[in-house]
Amino acid sequence: MNPTVIKAIFKRDFISYFSNPTGYVFIGVFVVLSSVAAFWPPEFFSNNLANLDQLSEWMPFILIIFIPAITMSIWAEERRQGTDELLLTLPASDFDVVLGKYKAGVTIFLVALLFSMFSIFLVFSYGLGSPDIGQFLTTYLGYFLVGMAMLGIGMVASFLTSNLTIGFIMGMLFNLPLALAGEADAITKYPALAQTIRQWSAAEQFGDFSRGVVTLSGVVYFVSIALVALYICMVLIGRRHWSGGEEGASLGWHFIGRTLCLLVIVGAANIFLSNNNAVRLDATEGRINSLADSSRKLIRELGDDDEVKPVKVDVFVSPTVPTEYAKQKRELLSTLEELKSISGGKVQVNVNQIEVFSQEATVAEQAYGIEPRQVVANVQGAQSQDEIFMGAAFTSGLDKVVIPFFDRGVPVEYELVRSIATVSQQKRRKVGVLKTDAPLMGGFTMQGPTEEARIITELKKQYDLIEVDPANPITEKFDVLLAVQPSSLSPDAMANFVALVKSGQPVAVFEDPMPGLIPGVPGTAQPKQPQGQMAMFGGGQPEPKGDINQLWDVLGVRMGGEEIIWQAWNPYPSAGAFWTPQWVFVDENNGAQNPFSPDDPISKGLGQVLFFYAGGLNNMNREDVDFINLAVTGDQTGVLPYAAIRAVGDSPRLSQMHRVTNKSYILAAHVRGNVIDDEELELDDKVTDEELAKAQEELDSGEAADGGKKKEKKEQVKFNAVVVADIDCLSDTFFEIRRVGEEEMFIDWRFQNVTFVLNVLDSLAGDDRFIALRKRSKNYRTLEQIEAETARYREASQEEVEKFQEDAAGQIAAANESYEKAIATIEGRGDLSAMEKQMMLEEANIRERRKRDVKIKRLEDDRDQQVRQNERELAANIRGVQRTYKMAAVLVPPILPILLAAWVFFHRRQQEKEGVSQSRLRYGSADDKKGAAA
Repeated sequence: MNPTVIKAIFKRDFISYFSNPTGYVFIGVFVVLSSVAAFWPPEFFSNNLANLDQLSEWMPFILIIFIPAITMSIWAEERRQGTDELLLTLPASDFDVVLGKYKAGVTIFLVALLFSMFSIFLVFSYGLGSPDIGQFLTTYLGYFLVGMAMLGIGMVASFLTSNLTIGFIMGMLFNLPLALAGEADAITKYPALAQTIRQWSAAEQFGDFSRGVVTLSGVVYFVSIALVALYICMVLIGRRHWSGGEEGASLGWHFIGRTLCLLVIVGAANIFLSNNNAVRLDATEGRINSLADSSRKLIRELGDDDEVKPVKVDVFVSPTVPTEYAKQKRELLSTLEELKSISGGKVQVNVNQIEVFSQEATVAEQAYGIEPRQVVANVQGAQSQDEIFMGAAFTSGLDKVVIPFFDRGVPVEYELVRSIATVSQQKRRKVGVLKTDAPLMGGFTMQGPTEEARIITELKKQYDLIEVDPANPITEKFDVLLAVQPSSLSPDAMANFVALVKSGQPVAVFEDPMPGLIPGVPGTAQPKQPQGQMAMFGGGQPEPKGDINQLWDVLGVRMGGEEIIWQAWNPYPSAGAFWTPQWVFVDENNGAQNPFSPDDPISKGLGQVLFFYAGGLNNMNREDVDFINLAVTGDQTGVLPYAAIRAVGDSPRLSQMHRVTNKSYILAAHVRGNVIDDEELELDDKVTDEELAKAQEELDSGEAADGGKKKEKKEQVKFNAVVVADIDCLSDTFFEIRRVGEEEMFIDWRFQNVTFVLNVLDSLAGDDRFIALRKRSKNYRTLEQIEAETARYREASQEEVEKFQEDAAGQIAAANESYEKAIATIEGRGDLSAMEKQMMLEEANIRERRKRDVKIKRLEDDRDQQVRQNERELAANIRGVQRTYKMAAVLVPPILPILLAAWVFFHRRQQEKEGVSQSRLRYGSADDKKGAAA
């Protein structure tokens, strides 16, 4: 290698390209095309993400035009002008010549990319929002690598011809497969073949870079293409040595064989790295592509068991989704790619971009039950209905887990990792669901069939669920037992349930003095409702309830059923009249020192949980019980009698019945300890706590409580339970709020009730794999300034609509008042007989009512028309804002290349004039010309 020759060739080609304005014109065109592809597609504003997704989709096709414009003259121009022989006589190898020219082409392309990057970043920063710098740079790094590969291929085309036009066309044709492979679905109707072709396309290999992840496999893919292309160029430029001629033997087949061997080696290396793509760098500022440590551990442990079969993930998503679901789709695809890359082949992902009425949609519905979901979308300020796919099916052997739709409020990484881990495990853990008056499992009632609760649907994704009937003794063991409102059990059922808890069965107890969101469930201290025909005819006695204190005695807690906890603190002022003090929010701002215990994984890291008309727990301070407060209120609190709520409901009078206590209340607790055998200790119900503790000590030491006689020491049974003084916190309402996500709600609720309840069950079941994942969220950069402009227009439009509606309501009220006044006038006349008054009233009633109804109908029509007009104006304003930024995106980027082109042009003209007599210049002065003529 001769660095001097390489540098000379590089400098010659590079300067020649930029020594005239033509090169800058090409760069200007490239910058404009890049800006149009980045900002003009409708998806850019609909997705509302400050990234280059649209440009990344079009960049391979833009480079198909721009790269041949650079490479067409690299060697074809040399051959056309006859300077190729001069280059070949230099004291340099063929490799030096090829490398020098390739280096010049790469540098030219790099300059164009820098112009594009600077211009697009300028438009983002001063007009749209702040993009993620790491993701922005890695995206352009990906563009650079794609360009390097295409430059090598374009050079091959240039070495094959001496015609610039043919070189340009051949450069496009040679690079076309690299770009079109990403559209394999449109080329072939066989999905498996399309997937194979697509994974080797430039778009697919570049996908990680566009998400902000630098991968070794992606770098090697593009660099290897460039190296193979450069080797072919060296073979072509060396034809004078191996073509043979009249006397020599041709070595063409020899070099073809060497090239094929090189392709096989490079292909094998790329296949290996593609299947073992663990070397990855997440360069984003928010680490939005990085998996949690628990996710990495779970996926890598899939390979620990040789019997574990690979997990196949079939994803069905719509090509375009509304703005509200763009982040969810991006996170879904990005997380799947990360999971696939670290799995070592244990996770196989097949992404299907399908339309609603396509053949693939039929397959998704018939094979997996995945159907399009109708969603509400805001399109330029107006609401519309749209149907989209965003589901996935996980299969491993004969086991299958299906997520029909990834709702916006659901953590994507948690759902994916849980489904993969669940479908791959040989045996699922078992959750028993205690049969109480809380209808969790669904079934049939006098009013008809009822659906299962959302908590049950959620648990079925991870556990095997079994309904447990406590009417008979319970002998089966479960990983965890879910008991919701056990106070509704009959005496016999209560005894059987308590016996199961005493046997050491982990149990999650949700008990509520006043259930509000789960209908038909009696409160802790309230009688059960009569059942069957007795309830229909209002007669009969309700079924008796068991004594819930039996359970509290075992667990070492107490909970009263006659009082409700209230807290005078509302973190959502916008809730207004919706909020009442009986909505108890537990979070870091409610005044409690440790609202959530940092010592228990159930509550550690939680932000906020809402308890609805909840009770309070009391710690009995038993020495043998480990009592951890999971959720604690602040001190702006008090109690409210249950009877008061039943008497006055939620009327303003209820606040007068609040009793202020100003102390913290325990709403949830994790209790563990020894189960005390009452028969062995011969204790009665009146035993004190001190006597209980002393007896337990004697039992542990093997001494009897009646004089020191030794008894045979039994193996001590441990209990493990979580007690929550509210059942509403696991109601369907909170699952629905999580499903729709914050953007669709009137209030930005931030409570984590679903996370809290699932953490309780996972912790008790001994399955802590997903607890940390549920609390993890990712923040994507959005078009902040567009959002601000849109919000301003929307707020102004809403104010106009509200003002017009108020005016219309006032006029409607006036019309009603006029009608009532006319009727009252007739009724107040004393000069009319009863019959005359009745006739006049009927006549006036008909006349005045018709006038009122006509006026009200006109006002309502005007109101509706005004609302529609405001919606049209809002949509027009939003479109105007978008058009402004689109025009700026096209007009601003080419300014710098044009200015540089003008500077180069005039600078060259000035250099050409230096040292030249004025008389010889075409535009010399008249005096100079006369002097020269004389």
